[in-house]
Amino acid sequence: QVNKILQDLTHRTKNMPVLKDISAKTGLETGQIVAGTGVLLLICMLFGLGSSLITDIIAILYPAYMSFKAIESAETDDDKQWLTYWVVFALFKVIDDWSEILFSWLPFYYPIKLAFLIFLFAPQTRGALKIYETAIRPILQKHMKDIDEGIDRAVDIGAKVAAVAKEEAIKQGTNMVIKNMTQTQSTN
Repeated sequence: QVNKILQDLTHRTKNMPVLKDISAKTGLETGQIVAGTGVLLLICMLFGLGSSLITDIIAILYPAYMSFKAIESAETDDDKQWLTYWVVFALFKVIDDWSEILFSWLPFYYPIKLAFLIFLFAPQTRGALKIYETAIRPILQKHMKDIDEGIDRAVDIGAKVAAVAKEEAIKQGTNMVIKNMTQTQSTN
């Protein structure tokens, strides 16, 4: 069973340049390198060594690269999959950042979090699409008008604050220049 998994991993990764280089230098097959790296990362996560960083790297870098490939491809199905992932991931990240302090001390928090994130982006599960269609989309559609109005108000307020800040900066800068000029003239 394990040999079959390693053979499948080797078959899938044998043409990846970085893995080919590591394989040539170590004498290990690419599947063994991938499996070993996965086991090492899992052990690190179980012992709390870089768990948050490992989770974020996997949940951001792989989807970012796949999003790049989707943008560059002529197909549109993959665009929807990855855009949907980022919507779900963004909402999850906001919730997780606030709740992590409550749950991060629980055993297996990070491996469970990583498994959930992989569920979201894995093409086999299309988890992000499922969550988006069943939970997020209906809520956003129901409140779209209110959200748009709130964004418009926030942009207006931001523009007004920026204008006031600009005017205050000009006033303060002008006062500083006048003060410096006055001090320079009085010392001469």
